[in-house]
Amino acid sequence: MNERQRILKLLEEKKITADEASRLLDALGEECCTGRAKFLKVKVFDPSSGEPKVNVTLPISVVRWGMQFVPDEAREKMNERNIDFDRITDALEHDFIGKLIEVEGEKDHERVEVYLE
Repeated sequence: MNERQRILKLLEEKKITADEASRLLDALGEECCTGRAKFLKVKVFDPSSGEPKVNVTLPISVVRWGMQFVPDEAREKMNERNIDFDRITDALEHDFIGKLIEVEGEKDHERVEVYLE
């Protein structure tokens, strides 16, 4: 069940009001859509041109398999940069589609974006 369906289910069960459901659905915004992601896409943008200089697409099945091998040190580094590994895992498991991460390099100002599509 995706986020939108959960909100509608809460509304159906009268656990939230229509106004609360509307606000929650608005909060999901365009960044979060429903469906089943098939690919994880990583783009690295050149700071001078704003154009992608790296564009990688991986099948979700490969990403799910590889996530189990991420070492604790890498997870700690991600947390230091405010990248929540558990949020990424949760997004993979709950049919999230949209932008997961956007990070800008401190020295070179390259922007990295990670999406599920």
